[in-house]
Amino acid sequence: MRKRYLAGLVLAVVAAALFASTALTAPHASGVTILAKDDGVSFKPNKYLQDDMYFSPGTVTVKSGESITFKFNEANSMEPHTLTIVKKSELPTTGAQVENCTACQRYATAHLKNPKAQPGQNNPIVHWTLNKGKAGLDAVGDSIAILPQGKHRSISIKVTAAPGTTLNFLCAVHPWMQGRIKVT
Repeated sequence: MRKRYLAGLVLAVVAAALFASTALTAPHASGVTILAKDDGVSFKPNKYLQDDMYFSPGTVTVKSGESITFKFNEANSMEPHTLTIVKKSELPTTGAQVENCTACQRYATAHLKNPKAQPGQNNPIVHWTLNKGKAGLDAVGDSIAILPQGKHRSISIKVTAAPGTTLNFLCAVHPWMQGRIKVT
């Protein structure tokens, strides 16, 4: 009797664990959320500086037509971010490429009031969504932007790419922040 009870309990726990893991990894009918996270800066004198900003999760799976919500994770964030679709070959892979991100300059400067000038207080973000293809995220050059203060802390957009597409993205402000959207 005790063995049968324990076997039933183990089976119930395993079933619950499988259900929970499926619920946590399955895309929701309303889409998914990608957070811009900032775990701070660390450094080792005379060695390196490490800026720990990243997308969480870095890879998401959504159905074509579902929405992605892009927002800040922390209330005290100070940096703007973009989610900019680029070719996989344009993702920076070295420190030099991060410091001179050509894809960032090519695709995301159009967010600015004056795309030919440096971003800053006198040249703010005025275009929150850039569409190079049809409306939504589906083509290289599509980009959305968020700011840490005000009404632009979060943005939602439909993924309109065809099923089977993988969209690679980066933050044009912090190009080491990189991810993928797998469209089903």
